[in-house]
Formats: sequence, C-alpha cells, structure tokens
Amino acid sequence: MTENAIDARYQRLPQSKVWGFAMGTLGEYFVYYLFYTYFLYYLTDYVLVPASVAGVIMTIVMLWDACTDPIVGYLNDCSKNPKGRKRPLMAKIFIPFAVIFALCFIRPGIEGGALYAYYFVCALAFWLCFTMEQVPFYGLLPEITQNDQERMRLRAAMGFIGNLGNLAVSIVPIALSAVIAMGVSELGSWSVVMGILGVIGTLGFVVCWYTTRGMETPIDQVVRPKENIVKTYAKILKLKGYIPVVIVYILCTINLCVCFNTIMYVAANKLGLPPLMQTIVTACYTFSGALWVVLVTPLNKKYGSYKALQIVMTVITILFIIFAIIGINNGTIQLVHGLVVGAMNALTTAFIYGLLYQIIDIAYLKSDEQVEASVISFACFGYKIGAAAAATITSLFLTIIGYDPNLDNAAGLAHIDIVLTWIPAALLFICILILKFFYPLREPLYRKIIEQKERKMEGKEYDCSEFEHLM
Repeated sequence: MTENAIDARYQRLPQSKVWGFAMGTLGEYFVYYLFYTYFLYYLTDYVLVPASVAGVIMTIVMLWDACTDPIVGYLNDCSKNPKGRKRPLMAKIFIPFAVIFALCFIRPGIEGGALYAYYFVCALAFWLCFTMEQVPFYGLLPEITQNDQERMRLRAAMGFIGNLGNLAVSIVPIALSAVIAMGVSELGSWSVVMGILGVIGTLGFVVCWYTTRGMETPIDQVVRPKENIVKTYAKILKLKGYIPVVIVYILCTINLCVCFNTIMYVAANKLGLPPLMQTIVTACYTFSGALWVVLVTPLNKKYGSYKALQIVMTVITILFIIFAIIGINNGTIQLVHGLVVGAMNALTTAFIYGLLYQIIDIAYLKSDEQVEASVISFACFGYKIGAAAAATITSLFLTIIGYDPNLDNAAGLAHIDIVLTWIPAALLFICILILKFFYPLREPLYRKIIEQKERKMEGKEYDCSEFEHLM
C-alpha cells in the first residue's frame, strides 16, 4: 500500500461520507427492531399462533441467523469479486431483503402446521438476507479508516441514524390505527405498514452502498485469509480478549432484546395504555439511543472504549436495580425505563465495537490477513445467540404465566418487571466482572499497538514484544 493511501486512511473523513455510511444503520437497526419488536407480538396476538410455538419459531430462526454469520463473514473476506468484497454483496440483496420482510407480516390463507411452516420459512429467509447485508456493512467500517477516533466518530453517527430510524418503529401502533381507519382490516393493516417501512429501511443500505464508492480496499491490495474457515476462526478465537468481548456482547443483547420483546406486553396489556401513549413509550425504547450517542466520542476520547464501557454498565446496573425496587407501574415509569434501555443500547454497542476494532488491529499485527468481516461476523454470531436466548426467555415467561391474548392477564403480567429489571441488572454486573478480569487490553497499551500498526502499514520495522501475549 502506498504511503499516500495509508495517510488517507488515517485522515479525518468528510461529513458527507460519515453520515452517508451511517445510513446503513437505518437498514440494520430499523428493520431489525421492527422485526424483533413486533413479529412475536404479531404471531401471538393477530395470527393467534400459540406463544410456545411462536417462541420456538423465533428461537430457531435466530439460531439459524447466528450460524450463518461466520460463514457469510468468511466468504466475504475471501471474495475475489473485482468490484470489491463487501459492496457488491450488499447490492445483490436490496430487493430480496425488502420483499421477504414484507412477507413475514402477511397472513396466508392456510391454517395449523402449514401456517407455522410459512412463518418459519419466511423468518429463515429474512435472517439470511439480513446477514448478507449486515456483515459486509460492518466489515466495511474498519476498511474506511484506520483512525480509532474516526472509527468511533462513525460509530456515533451510526448510533444516531440507527436510533433515529427506530423512531419509525415507535409509530407502528398509531400507523396501524390510521390504516385501519381507512377501511383496511387489522391483519391487512400489518401488511401495509410493515411493507412500507421495510422498503424505507432497505433504502438505508442503498445510500450507504452509494456513498462508499471507491472507499473499499482495492481488490489487488487485499490479503485474504490463507486458511480454511475452521482454521481462520481458530486463529481469531485465540486472540486474547476476543472471547470475553463476544460473551459481553451476548449478555448485552439478551438484555436489550428481552426489553424490546416485552414493550407491547407491558404498555398495551399490563398498563392498558392508549395507542398514542404506546407510540410514545415505544419511541423511548427505540429512539432515545440517539440522544445518548453524543456521549460516545467524548467518552472514548477521555477514557477509551474499555473504561467508558465499564462506567456506562455500572451506572445502568444501578438504575435497573432502582426500577426493580419501585416497579414499572405506570406509563411515566415505563418512559423513563425506555430512556435507560436506549442509553444501554447506544453506549454499550458503540464501546463493544470499539473493543472489536482493537481486536482487528491486533489480528492485523499478528498476520497480514484482512479478516474484518470474519471478526465482526463471529461477534454478530454471538449477538444473534443472545437474541435467540432472549426470545426463549420471553416466550418461556409468557408460557409460565399462562399468557392468552383473549384473557385477562393482569395478575401474571404484574411479574414481568423481573424480566425488565433484575435480569438486566444481573447480566450487566456479570459483564463488568468479565471485562475486568478477562479483557487484557487497556488504553495505554492500545496506543502502543496503534503506533506499531502504523509502522507496519508504512513498511517500516515494527516491534510487538510489549503485547506479544495478546497474540
């Protein structure tokens, strides 16, 4: 790589490139949380699929999604497409992604096992398309810039755009009411609203793909993985600190998805809030992260990703314990709880990815291979495992309390606060301990790693003796 090319990858990115790239998060966050917030609720309360069956469908398809992540990531890193490794794959999936998402919210004229199979297959196809968009999108970020502060600047913009897009997730209840008022049936209104929102979310990936023209590493300069998929991931997993970060990502995902799964059950069923208030409450959970992402860059600059993540998780753990004590008994408390969940989503995700970028830098120093997509996709594998676990936890809880959309569930739903308070507090506390005792990289050492990485990229002699133990 020429010295000018190296300098360009460390320079400050133009605002247009930062926000254009970040628009990809609209596609990721927006469509992901539309599916995750409403699909289970749609199945149990509108299609009338038993909660146990709906939970099994959600769990299996999320596990399927998790298993496809490492495969897609490895194949993406190995791609020899002359137009690039990541952007061409994104372009191929735009239309299937939007169409299949819409099919997940259509009620076909079948019943029983055939109906369950329809939603199962649609959900499998949706998550495969999602992975084929998400993995190259995330793998593209470390290629755009080698500057740690610029990476976190991109993460902050991604967090803002993603959470801004999630504001649309919160309008679903009121949008459904508006479509129903136009004479469309309740089931039909889901198809209309989700179809439109799915297309809007997909456009985020389109904008990202267009904006990043020429920013991907030239194909003749790419150093692909030299080993097969098993040996490649074996090398990645041996990097000190990687497995602890993936485990923390899993636990944080369980927290987030359990909270998202239960928004409507609390707002509509436990508290009996009207559609407008349901919309406002959902907005707090899905959009409020945009209010917190402004803290990402200054916290990273002052403390680094590791310490900033520890501070954020400690504060939020304390807040969840407070919620457990006072209970989520009215719309105002649920609004505040949504703000805290939004902070957890935006800040922990940003700093966890900051740690993953550190792992990518170590991987580059260990060998010349560019395995950005593989590192990120295996972390996404953990993310999806966490999401599947959250689906199981939610459906299991609903089954235990005997939830039935046709009956009064007030007594059972009174206990749902446990899922929203004590469980997240306990999991975050475990995350704090894991990072403290098992993540070895601290900011002073990371600065030395960056210095040696720059020397290696410039073709100069470099020294890894101070952090050889990390490799």
